[in-house]
Amino acid sequence: MDRQTKLAVISEGQKYGVTVTCEKHGISRTLYYRWLKRYEIFGIEGLDSGRRNAVPVNKASDEIVEHVVMLIRSYPGYGPREIKYLLEEIGHDVSESCVYNIMKRLDLSTKEKRVKFARKKIRKAAENFPDFSSLKSGECWFFFITSYGELNEGKKVYAYSIIDYRSRVACSRIYDELSMEYFEDLLTAAALPVAQGLGFSIKYLCFLEDRSLPCRNRGAFTESVNKILHSSGFDPEVLFMKSEDLTPEIEHLKKEYTLHGLSCIISHIHTEHSMREVRLILQRNIRSYNLRHKAAYGDDLLSPLEYHSKATGSSMILPLWAYIDREY
Repeated sequence: MDRQTKLAVISEGQKYGVTVTCEKHGISRTLYYRWLKRYEIFGIEGLDSGRRNAVPVNKASDEIVEHVVMLIRSYPGYGPREIKYLLEEIGHDVSESCVYNIMKRLDLSTKEKRVKFARKKIRKAAENFPDFSSLKSGECWFFFITSYGELNEGKKVYAYSIIDYRSRVACSRIYDELSMEYFEDLLTAAALPVAQGLGFSIKYLCFLEDRSLPCRNRGAFTESVNKILHSSGFDPEVLFMKSEDLTPEIEHLKKEYTLHGLSCIISHIHTEHSMREVRLILQRNIRSYNLRHKAAYGDDLLSPLEYHSKATGSSMILPLWAYIDREY
């Protein structure tokens, strides 16, 4: 099956039940949940077939070696078997012995060596990034894009999201194309008014770079974004982060928020819903998330807005439109 067909099956399973859907399409529940997991983690790109042929032990491609190194950096405590499973999730069917041989060749065959290697790489990659553990609520934003496939009317579905690192207060909008102009629309029409209402003191705006949206002229784009931020009274440092720069905490933040958005719109993909309707569905979901979605903040169970209010001693003053449906 191609990725659009797989997505249609996933959506159908969420709406009518996994067992019934699997029987209808002649697939196992295991395969269904494998597709669902890839979609949750990687978006629509995770449903591509990828390279599924087994790789001989001593003939791993440079691409596989690169992915093994990337996974070791993120999960230094994992051994060959766990890394093999992670490789399968991104489309590489390799043997456990293949992974071990790569580790051995890189002199990373022991956990101690992998941990030392990961720490060294993280420090080097993060030299220009802030100490995230010391940031306060409203001081650091992350921006990223998630692809959710296509509607029946043929329009692409991309969720553009900005989320505050400490409070997890977030803004998202859906667009049908990849364009940095849409990021500017999200920034000016939603994120900045919320930041002003909550008294955010934004010090960092971090772009989690996506290969599907290369920023070809980073300097010009940064200048444009800075003008928008300055006109609203903010002067943060604009940073670009690649996947190897992300800490486990940032990865977890992105994954949890993506799953929350996915849970509300997945059943509406490949339905008769229009782009307008899907936008409103997500808008209501994000509003509920900010106001009512409880999560653990240390020993407290709070919504993102409750946490920010408690952490800063401020009241939750949001513009009226933050509580009503707005078309865009």
